[in-house]
Amino acid sequence: MDSRQTTNDQQYFQSYDQFEIHELMLRDRPRVSAYYDAMMNNKHLFENKIVLDVGSGTGILSMFAAKAGAKLVYAVDACPNICQLAEELIQCNGLQDRVKVLNKRVEEIDKFEHKIDIIISEWMGFYLFHESMLESVIYARDHFLHISSSSNDDKTPEPIESIVMFPSHAYLYCAPFVDQHIRIESNTMWNDYFGLNMSSLVPHIKNSDLRECVIETLEPSQLVHDAQLIQSIDLRTVRIDDLRSMRSFCEFEIDNTCIISGFCFWFDCYFSSTNNSSILRSVRLTTSPQSSKTHWKQTLVFLPEDIYPLKGDIVPVNIKLKQSSENRRHYNLTISLKKIREGANNTTEDDENLLSVKKRRRRRSSTISSDKRAMDTTNDSTSSEEEDDDDNDDDDDDENDEDEHPIPCSCERVKCKLIRTIMEKYDEENTLE
Repeated sequence: MDSRQTTNDQQYFQSYDQFEIHELMLRDRPRVSAYYDAMMNNKHLFENKIVLDVGSGTGILSMFAAKAGAKLVYAVDACPNICQLAEELIQCNGLQDRVKVLNKRVEEIDKFEHKIDIIISEWMGFYLFHESMLESVIYARDHFLHISSSSNDDKTPEPIESIVMFPSHAYLYCAPFVDQHIRIESNTMWNDYFGLNMSSLVPHIKNSDLRECVIETLEPSQLVHDAQLIQSIDLRTVRIDDLRSMRSFCEFEIDNTCIISGFCFWFDCYFSSTNNSSILRSVRLTTSPQSSKTHWKQTLVFLPEDIYPLKGDIVPVNIKLKQSSENRRHYNLTISLKKIREGANNTTEDDENLLSVKKRRRRRSSTISSDKRAMDTTNDSTSSEEEDDDDNDDDDDDENDEDEHPIPCSCERVKCKLIRTIMEKYDEENTLE
């Protein structure tokens, strides 16, 4: 490990050695409830078993495992202050004989006194992969987890079915969203601040250009399309090398003419056991905008500018998550919109002016690439650029479109009237009485 990564890891563990972040996680009821329910509903798995809790923090999950019947729980965490607090909590609850705190990184442990039967961990970060703690969980699985060779009714289980990890599966989703407030505030708030021009402050405001991801809670009404699954993780089989770079492609067929400001990411985790053949019937922890709020919120990636797909259009999106070469605990998240395809619903459009608007809009928005260095508090700003990879057909349609108009614009140009109509419809649907 080079000195730069060592420094990054030290900063990471120092941030988790403060109680404030643990208080935030403990106050996250959906998070804590999911782990509690998963273990209490599967006491038969934990009875007299040896459990390893990777990144145990205050020891809350370790104590749940002990309450579920575990014979011994190793609570492993690299943060000394939090480990001391965990020991106090464990003793306060009379579990010191069954929960053993180890103040080390799991990678620094050669072996445990007992074979590990179950691994539990709360490793998920923003957009699921932020902080790369999953690597430590995989390391623990590969080095310490004991795969049972027991059988029932003379049927030897497959090795993968003998692995018990909570959570067992994780899924990352993506959906387009609309949000005028964040962008408008970022662009205009400081230009007229109580009658003063404060725009000189903008360069000093973090992420004022929205080139980095935004962690925020969306309302379900802000999603303009159903989510699509872009990554799935089976904790029993995933490899560390699988996490270096991940690519996905999805298409969103637009049901109604709308505004797309960017793309929203969230994840679900399932706690499936060897006795639960259906993952969907197991306990689920979700960070969806349509469920109870969690401290993860959602990860928002803003496009350089809003786009305006029409009903029936198909928006194709390439998504890439690549581990940062500067800091492996962070990822660069790249979204590329290829040429928006006109759907079947638009093939009989009678309004030639509207068709012309659609052609111009598609050419100017044919490829938008937005690189986001997700949640990197120490990074330089990353590039967001708009490209034009179409041929120069339809140049005659652009004769009067060389001058960019503001959005929204009050002029009578057909395109501006269309955009105004879309925005007014959105405002009307999202105005509370």
